[in-house]
Amino acid sequence: MPDIRKLLWPKSVAVVGASSDTRGLRGRIVQIMRSHPYAGALYPVSRSETEVQGLKAYKSVAELPPTDLAAMIIPAKFVPQELENCGKAGIKAAIILSSGFAEEKGEAGPALQRQVQAIAEKYDMAVSGPNGEGFANTAASLCPTFSPAMDAGDVPLLPPAERTRGQVAVISQSGGMGFAFFDHGRPKELSFRYIITTGNEACLTASDFAEFVVDEGKTAAILMLIEDIKNLATFERAAGKALRAGVPLIVNRLGASDAGARAIAAHTAARGNDSEYRALFKKYGVIESNDLDEMVDIAAAFVGMGARLPAGTRVAIASSSGGGGAWVADACALAGLEMPILDDAVRAKIDAYLPPYGTSQNPVDVTAQAIHERGYAEFARLAAESPNVDGVILVVTGRHPRFLLEDRDHLIALGRDSQKPVLIWSYTRPAAVCVELLSEAGLPLFTNVHNCARAMRVMADYRAARETIRKG
Repeated sequence: MPDIRKLLWPKSVAVVGASSDTRGLRGRIVQIMRSHPYAGALYPVSRSETEVQGLKAYKSVAELPPTDLAAMIIPAKFVPQELENCGKAGIKAAIILSSGFAEEKGEAGPALQRQVQAIAEKYDMAVSGPNGEGFANTAASLCPTFSPAMDAGDVPLLPPAERTRGQVAVISQSGGMGFAFFDHGRPKELSFRYIITTGNEACLTASDFAEFVVDEGKTAAILMLIEDIKNLATFERAAGKALRAGVPLIVNRLGASDAGARAIAAHTAARGNDSEYRALFKKYGVIESNDLDEMVDIAAAFVGMGARLPAGTRVAIASSSGGGGAWVADACALAGLEMPILDDAVRAKIDAYLPPYGTSQNPVDVTAQAIHERGYAEFARLAAESPNVDGVILVVTGRHPRFLLEDRDHLIALGRDSQKPVLIWSYTRPAAVCVELLSEAGLPLFTNVHNCARAMRVMADYRAARETIRKG
């Protein structure tokens, strides 16, 4: 196996095919890389330009100083020769963003891809692609990609340290969709370590990268968008390691429908055996989802509460809105969760704070009056005390920050001290300051009620899968 670390953690990067024209992809990749504080050297390689975006350009790979990674964005027919040149120059890793390989009709494209495979094997090179969209390593501020999601802007690559409870890795055959996970998750204060796109997977596969990420031990969850599994043995080994390490694989396997199968064949030349994959997923506790935001929300739940997974499927619901509590209850029922009546001792503690029109059964209708007097966190804490439940869903309104901000210390204590998972659903669109507060507290925040209920259920199932593999 080539050294994937040389690909993801290079000290120097050459962009082969770099351009000063930032309207095109060859210029965009240089522009995006330069917009982030990557500490390594960046070397443009261009036959036509002596300077690219203020950087000295090199005519060929052979003229480069010692280089770790080549990002290639040139016509497909030139890729094998340039990859050969990289091998001769001692470059041990490459990402190929060019398309026109096995996904093409006819024999020319597949033949080029076979040449890429042979050259990578000859020089023991870690090669990702072709037909990918590059990657991002946020810890290194390295973004060799043309994805607009990685444009430097008002939102930094990583949230502040005080709002980071764990990190997520994305591994996706689709370039655009891979970076879409970041685009959807980062505004929710989710911290991403890697976004890796693998394209046609001529050499390195999503399973290879997943195994690297699990072995590295720096991520709390892995989001995967796969079209096929090139090597079942590698996937099985990676999935087993992930389950034993408590790093959930949250996977959307595209191409389950006839139309989807046609689309992935045209996209990356992928072919998959859906029943074979599903058997592997079940064996290793792989969490399946076909909804982008649901996948991001499930990852956020594991980041916040992965160390205290629910022991079963019994849930307490505490809500300031009677209708909101009922809505969560219906969503929980659809997710296969149980909502037992709370025990008498806990109900008595809750009843002491409720007006006559509230109820402590389950869902707990806390009422707005009690929230004004006691805050949100106290009712989640009390509900979690019940031996009848395995987790708590707290229903809030995050639209007006005052109630959550006034409860800040108690919410942070709840996120720190609760022995059972606590998930939060805001039935109104939360203010940014509320998102930041709950992220700092380590309390996963949902704006979709069904995603919230599903997250609690898959966390319970994942704990059961881990216990099964430990016994086995």
